[in-house]
Amino acid sequence: MKNVEFHEGLPSDIHTLSKALIVIDDLMSELSSDTKLTKLFTKGGHHRNLSIIFIVQNIFHKGKEMRDISLNAHYLFLFKNPRDRSQIMHLGRQLYPSQMKFFREVYEDATSKPFSYHLIDLKPDTDDSLWLRSGIFPVDKYCVYQPR
Repeated sequence: MKNVEFHEGLPSDIHTLSKALIVIDDLMSELSSDTKLTKLFTKGGHHRNLSIIFIVQNIFHKGKEMRDISLNAHYLFLFKNPRDRSQIMHLGRQLYPSQMKFFREVYEDATSKPFSYHLIDLKPDTDDSLWLRSGIFPVDKYCVYQPR
């Protein structure tokens, strides 16, 4: 594919990139304590027009930089994980402390079909009523979840 580059680990010239989509996969343990990744989320995304997808298998991984990375993420895509729902519920308590049942029901509905997802939109300019969604791609049924 044109204009697509693959790297093992973070590229050494990452600080020079702008107007790019960066997908970081299978590097949660290696990069969770790396300040370069934190800078990419805090400065790169905002000042250099970078979109960063960081795929993790543990929302609350204990790496030194993971909390800052997580707090600077604009979108969270949650997939069904029957093995440990406590992470999802903990995230729900952070986002909707007085509406945990609502958050759990949204997660269960949004992830009820195979390979479906629950999108949490945390961009500062997103209206609160649009935080929880699913089906954002053209082949899906678009859904916005709101508390009653």
